[in-house]
Amino acid sequence: MTKRTITMTQGVALYMGAVLGSGILILPGYTADAAGPAAVVSWLLLSLLSVPIAYTFARLALKYENYGGIATIVQQAFGARSGAVVGWFFFAWVATGQAVVGLTGASYIVTVFGLASEWLYGFAFLFLIAAFAANLLGMRISGLVSLGLSGIVLILLVLTIAYSLPDIDAGHFRPFAPHGFTGIGQACVLIFWAFFGWESITHLVPEFRNPHRDVMRCTWASVFIIGAVYTLLSAVTIGTNTYGDIGTEAPLAALMNRAIGLNAGLATVVVACIVCLGTLNVYLASSSRLGYALADEGKLPRWFAKTSRSGTPYRSVFFLFVTNTLTLAFSYAASFSVDRLILVPTTLGILVYIVASFACVKLLWNDKTGRLAALTASALCLAIAPFSMQYLAVPAVVAAGCLLYLQYRRKASAAISRQ
Repeated sequence: MTKRTITMTQGVALYMGAVLGSGILILPGYTADAAGPAAVVSWLLLSLLSVPIAYTFARLALKYENYGGIATIVQQAFGARSGAVVGWFFFAWVATGQAVVGLTGASYIVTVFGLASEWLYGFAFLFLIAAFAANLLGMRISGLVSLGLSGIVLILLVLTIAYSLPDIDAGHFRPFAPHGFTGIGQACVLIFWAFFGWESITHLVPEFRNPHRDVMRCTWASVFIIGAVYTLLSAVTIGTNTYGDIGTEAPLAALMNRAIGLNAGLATVVVACIVCLGTLNVYLASSSRLGYALADEGKLPRWFAKTSRSGTPYRSVFFLFVTNTLTLAFSYAASFSVDRLILVPTTLGILVYIVASFACVKLLWNDKTGRLAALTASALCLAIAPFSMQYLAVPAVVAAGCLLYLQYRRKASAAISRQ
């Protein structure tokens, strides 16, 4: 299946597409509402957290170079069953989380044009279709799509930040922490959504042209760029008071309109489409490879292991498209809002990061730099987890489903061997 087509530039673009995603559309405003001006601290903390996480994931992905990515890392540390559970966590996270990405982008479009809620779900579905089609064309096309989309959104963000800095009013940072440490912690949980993506490249390492030269370079470049952009975007959102009652449903668009004169409606549509398509494209690519690896190892049904001539695990891509479509349908039928829906995949993601970071501690224990990075990542992930306690039932259900499937596989294999 392996076809090495990803260059270093495309690798940075894939990282940018995965991490610099739909969170920039809504989270600077949401986190400022949750923590006040102290939200800047939350963004800075998560930016620093991304350094050890990205480093350890990339380091071990290079060592094992497997489509299982983060699940393979956990398996090497704690055994096949733990690797399977984490693989299911990640797969379930993407199987529901991309609906959130689509809804986030669609909400901007619907707000601008004043459309009914039915249009919200229609546009979100169109985002899923576009990413589905790009992935079916193969990793080479998918990588080029990410390169173009990431480049455009990065330019728009840098221009917006640069032109907004002179408008910052220090008075908007007082009182600094009106909701105390609780607000900062709750903002960190929300921000975790914005920083998911460092694990996505672990599933794509086998398709880098020169992984041992380029993967770490991509990692460091992306960590610096994304951390700086996120933190500065939060600072200008707060410093210009572009959130809350004074803000809008589309705070980034309002910033762009004020800073660079781009029509707010046009900014909304352009940025929402670019960012959401980029995120959907990368996650469908990486998680479909995970589905292939899990199926190849007997941790998912063999049905998922089928690939096309271009090397795309198209059945996994199709499955993720269907599950996210069903998630959209559930959200619409049950009136389950985005700010509640987002906590389902976010909680799964936090659990993945906690287990994976402890796996990194074990596997990198004899490496001083790696051990320090992994221990730091583990401590910070554990500190954030309690703020999402009410949604921990979701990973519990997924873990139970995984263990039941593995038990069924063992019994089926034993029955076949007795025949």
